[in-house]
Amino acid sequence: MRIIKALILLWIALAPSILSAQATVEKRVSFTPGTSGATITGSLRGDEIIDYLLGASAGQTMTIDFAPQNPSAYFNLMVGNDPAAIHIGPTSGNQFSGTLLASGDYRIRVFLMRNAARRDETTDYTLRVSIGGAAAQAPAQQPDYADGLSGGPDWWQVTGLSAGDTLNVRSGPGTGYAVVGQLASGDRVRNMGCRMNGQTRWCQVGFAGDQPLTGWAAGRYLREAAGPGAPQRPSPEATGLVPCAQSAGQPMGSCPFRVSRGTGGTASVWITMPGGGERYLDFRDGQLVGSDPGRSVSQSRSSDLSTILVDGAERYEIPDAALYGG
Repeated sequence: MRIIKALILLWIALAPSILSAQATVEKRVSFTPGTSGATITGSLRGDEIIDYLLGASAGQTMTIDFAPQNPSAYFNLMVGNDPAAIHIGPTSGNQFSGTLLASGDYRIRVFLMRNAARRDETTDYTLRVSIGGAAAQAPAQQPDYADGLSGGPDWWQVTGLSAGDTLNVRSGPGTGYAVVGQLASGDRVRNMGCRMNGQTRWCQVGFAGDQPLTGWAAGRYLREAAGPGAPQRPSPEATGLVPCAQSAGQPMGSCPFRVSRGTGGTASVWITMPGGGERYLDFRDGQLVGSDPGRSVSQSRSSDLSTILVDGAERYEIPDAALYGG
């Protein structure tokens, strides 16, 4: 996984255009009466793509286990015809379990990574899918998103803003969506699930203040927090220096950084660049999953040190201690 990290991130960025150019076969999944799941066997070759469609209701729990023989085979999960996947196999693995937020068709897309498809590789696979639990009723009980669709904490706190700045909340997971509200530094919001848009993590949040608000915010400005009314834990933010270089062949210098840590190698890192501005790096389980929009990033590891390459020129060396603490 670590060896092909750069290829995975590039594939995610190009996936919509790649997939749209390929023929996709759709197959409707049905469960045997009296059961809540199905086991499907199949095969893929080259750039073949198969979409398995099945209906489900908000509030139910969907569990997916995709077991391919070829390690370059994965699945994405999408809602209806929305191209933005709520589960991305190349970064999140071939298992999914989560509480569904919407009623309708769900699309399980199985495919071979582009490098394997170009070599016309094949794979046999077994796909197990089940749906359990009752559909949400009104009034709906708020699900526990720490164990739900995208994982993570129950609550976020807004952090990392410049002095006097605010965080835009948008109607969808991307800067192309309309701004529906703003949050200030220190505001606590409920985590309603996150998803990747290219290399940028967006989180759906709920704010129950004097002016209730629901929308999407950039994950780089959110850190794990206790719920409103609970004492806040000491800040997990830390600062220091990391080796850095801004161009190919330039000797490594030192750049100031600050980090907001979650647990288990989950961290948001901001590095102050010598020429001004900041470079943002997003880690999950110690693995780089995103950076500033439009940037090409890769990660290589040696012992307890990650070397990050941005746009083929910028280099940063991030020790595990910065991500995990200690």
